[in-house]
Amino acid sequence: MQEEIERLSRLVDGLLAVARAEAAVPRREPVAVDVVAAERVAAWEPVARENGQILTSSAAERPRALLAPGDLEQVLDNVIANALAALSAGGHVRVQTGGERDRVRIRVVDDGPGMDEPAKQAAFRRFGHSSGAGSGLGLAIVYRLVTANGGEVRLEDTDGGGLTVAIDLPAASPNRAGPAQR
Repeated sequence: MQEEIERLSRLVDGLLAVARAEAAVPRREPVAVDVVAAERVAAWEPVARENGQILTSSAAERPRALLAPGDLEQVLDNVIANALAALSAGGHVRVQTGGERDRVRIRVVDDGPGMDEPAKQAAFRRFGHSSGAGSGLGLAIVYRLVTANGGEVRLEDTDGGGLTVAIDLPAASPNRAGPAQR
């Protein structure tokens, strides 16, 4: 009974997060993407280690993106949680950040089973999962938050097997220089 209550609570929390993401007009601030990515990896690393998985991050640069406060943390938490859930022991998830001209690039790469095309097409819809695990809201939340902040998110096959979640966000303009927010 308690387990079902907790599952329903997570479902309601997820639905509320989707509704907030759909209704929100974000107030964007410069965010140090590499710092946030490293913090989220550090937060999830004990979970990965307990499951016999490897979770790492790397930054080619120190990119800053324009995002609403807290959105990047929520995006990365959902994507990392999904990647770890898809892996068996010995699996590896890499969070990579970098920049290209006016965009900031984030890639969450795993060597798990990947997704077939129908699953990829359904993944960003609410309850659009086929695994039977989870609420089916995580990637819907990711999609809403990324697009609300002017970004794009795609699911791509990883070379050698697995899935890559590719996120591109607007870069913070040098004209808007100021302290980067976490």
